Amino acid sequence: MSSFPPLPATARGPRPKAFDQNEDILVAMLLELARELWVTRSRLAALEHWAASEVPAARTPWSEAYRLPPDVEAELAAARDAFVSDLLAPIERL
Repeated sequence: MSSFPPLPATARGPRPKAFDQNEDILVAMLLELARELWVTRSRLAALEHWAASEVPAARTPWSEAYRLPPDVEAELAAARDAFVSDLLAPIERL
């Protein structure tokens, strides 16, 4: 069996950084993914509301132009604001 020398107790060189010059690119990627996620959530909310409403689905085709009622739209906007706030909280702490 070979004996290994003990490892040094202190690191040499500067402390590594997670975000060197690419932090703007990473934040932009994060925001783009969040935007796509929110579009999906918004469309799903509209589809769920449309499916649960009194509209007979067999006679009325789905349309991207379907508008949510104002009260449901307000709830969705509040949920979006909370989502963005939670998403940006770690960045605001920097």
